[in-house]
Parts: sequence; structure tokens; C-alpha cells
Amino acid sequence: MAQAVAARAGAITQDSIAQNSAEPEDGDRQFVTALARGLQVLRAFRDAAEMLGNREIAARTGLPKPTVSRLTHTLLSLGYLVHDPEGERYGLGPAVLALSAAFLRQNSFPQMVKPFLQDLATAVQAHVALGLLDGLSSVYVQLWRGQGQRIVLSSEVGYRLPLARSAMGMATLSSLDEAERTALMTRLRRDGADAARLDQTYRHCAAEIAAHGFCVGIGIWHQDINAVAAPIHAPGGRGHFALNISGPAFLLTEEVLRNDTGPKLMETIERMRSLGIVD
Repeated sequence: MAQAVAARAGAITQDSIAQNSAEPEDGDRQFVTALARGLQVLRAFRDAAEMLGNREIAARTGLPKPTVSRLTHTLLSLGYLVHDPEGERYGLGPAVLALSAAFLRQNSFPQMVKPFLQDLATAVQAHVALGLLDGLSSVYVQLWRGQGQRIVLSSEVGYRLPLARSAMGMATLSSLDEAERTALMTRLRRDGADAARLDQTYRHCAAEIAAHGFCVGIGIWHQDINAVAAPIHAPGGRGHFALNISGPAFLLTEEVLRNDTGPKLMETIERMRSLGIVD
């Protein structure tokens, strides 16, 4: 059973074109479409070890294959992509790692919370992820698994959760001011999110966060995976972060999430707040 859940979780894929759009919004004349398309190609890679051909990249981004071929050639020349020995498939290159390292150097917050969230992952024997708002997704910037944890879901740093269909997304939306949230939800609807479902899920989760500090997601992202999530505020307001704890539904039942996992998440956040690590 445990292996079956892990396998199903590993089979879950992101929406092929649910990335940031490579086209300007509202006729923005300053928007550089060629640059946006190049970045969209990099976003097509879902983990650092994945190798993709031009056809697969085109399918995931919605870009024409000839355009993808020119972009991958350029990114390969600049070190943002590498290719396999046959030269037919591409993977992320060292220049991407350099950008990631620069981000982590400039933003020490993920490193500051690390020991607290590793202890939390071990206490709940589940995945604990720190997500950062990026476009229409929350991207994992850190991920912890409990020491001795036996069931592992196939998500890694860099994994993207859709805002409209995840507890982490709902927690992230709740942390925004009204103007930011309204604009983002408009974009989510325009991107294809079911408006009625999105509004109902957000209202329910926002009410839970107001009452308890966290929201519970029962099968929001996938029917076999449950989660609990809470917004978390980095000092200085740099970025919109959220925490989630996720795992197989047969282990993280709604009762467990509400009565044990969620309260432990809030205890950890309060402990970090008392030390000035989070606002």
C-alpha cells in the first residue's frame, strides 16, 4: 500500500503550460518576450536530474518546436543547459546552479529555519516543505523528511505546487494583501482555474487560517495525498512563503492533521517567532 501511494505520487505531473506566461500582460512594451521564452524553457525541467528533448520541452511550454530548438541551442552555449552524449536531450547546466546559489546567499531565511523544520519533519514523520510564491505556483525552496521516515513522496527542491490546487497555495494566497490576492486570483481564473471551486476553497482555507493559523487540505492536490499548510513571514517581508506538511492520506488523515500535525506546525512557527526568526 505504501509503495503504491508513493508510486502514484511520483506519477503526478504539473500542468504542461501552468508556468509563467512567455507573453506580455496588458501590452507591456518593456516586456522582452524572447527572454521570457528562454526562462520558460528552463522552467520546463521539474528536477535537476531530468533530461528532456526539444519535443518534450515544446509540449510542456506550449512553444513551437523550432523556437524551442533555437532556445535550447542558445542556453546550451551559455551553460544553462547541458546535453547527453548523443546530444539529443538536455538537462540543467551549472549556470543554473550558480543562480540558485546566489539566491540562497542573498536569502538566508531558508537556512535559518532549517533545524526547526527538520525537527518538525522527524516529529510528524512526513514531508515538510518551505514554499515561495513564484508566478501561479509555490516553488519548494527547501524540503525536509523525517529521520527514519519510511514513505517518501517524489518531490524535491524546485518542485512547483499550483496555487489553485494545493493547501500551500491557499496559505500563500491568505498571506497577500487584498490587492495582490485579487490580481493573482484573476490570473488564476484566466489561466483556467475553476472560478467557483477556487473561491470556495480559498474562503474555507482562509477561515481556517484565521481561526487556527493553518488550513487542512484533504485531497486538494491529489486524492491520495493530504496536507496541512500555514503562511510564514520572513523578516523584512522578502517574498511570500508558506509551510506545508504532506503525506499519504491513509496516514495523514483529517483527524491527525487537525489534532496533531497542524498544532505541531503552529508550535514550531511560534518557537521560531519567539526567537525572531520569523515575523
